[in-house]
Amino acid sequence: MRNHKAGLADLKRLSEAAARASEKAQVSAKPQTKPLQTPPGSKSSGSEQPASTIARDRLFEQAVRAVQPLNKGQNRLLLKSSSGLAETAQFTERRQRAVGETRTRSERLSDGAELQKDAEVELAWAATGIGPSVLRQLARAFWPIGARLDLHGLNSDQARDALVTFIQNSQSHATRCVCIIHGVGYGSANGQPVLPLRVRQWLKQLPAVSAFAQAPKAYGGAGALLALLKLPA
Repeated sequence: MRNHKAGLADLKRLSEAAARASEKAQVSAKPQTKPLQTPPGSKSSGSEQPASTIARDRLFEQAVRAVQPLNKGQNRLLLKSSSGLAETAQFTERRQRAVGETRTRSERLSDGAELQKDAEVELAWAATGIGPSVLRQLARAFWPIGARLDLHGLNSDQARDALVTFIQNSQSHATRCVCIIHGVGYGSANGQPVLPLRVRQWLKQLPAVSAFAQAPKAYGGAGALLALLKLPA
């Protein structure tokens, strides 16, 4: 009986030793976790930062690694030099002129000699190098009319300025043929058709005009002219 009790005690000690050995083995098998370290140069707040924050900070450092701060003397950026501004102004002026946004300078055209009584109104005129066939086509309104100018109610100076502006703007828009309505002039002093004569004299002095002819009846007849313009260079 005594030997039996001794065997049970030995078995109990062996079982307890095996349990302790198993627990020790499980503890040794667990991964060792290290405390998170604060990135270099950052201030410690007394608590460890999460891994996502550390990864974001490292990514930001890599992104700004090539950035260099401005020197003390470089606190401003020069947008354009004086020559660059001048070129920009010239470009703006050319663009505005192309779309007719600039004011046209009134050219002082000569009115010619003093109008004589019963002076005849010229039916057609062509610049040097323009053949008679062009005048015939112009008189029949062969080219589509791209713009019209009505000078009714204007005095001589006003009509001159309006005509110069109209011709220059029409040419800048590549308008080939225009109609100028000047009236028959019956309301002028002494019944003299002043404006019809003056308009013809002014058109001859404008370099943009290649030819003009009295308009067909459907476009004004004796009270209007069709003018053929040169295309812009």
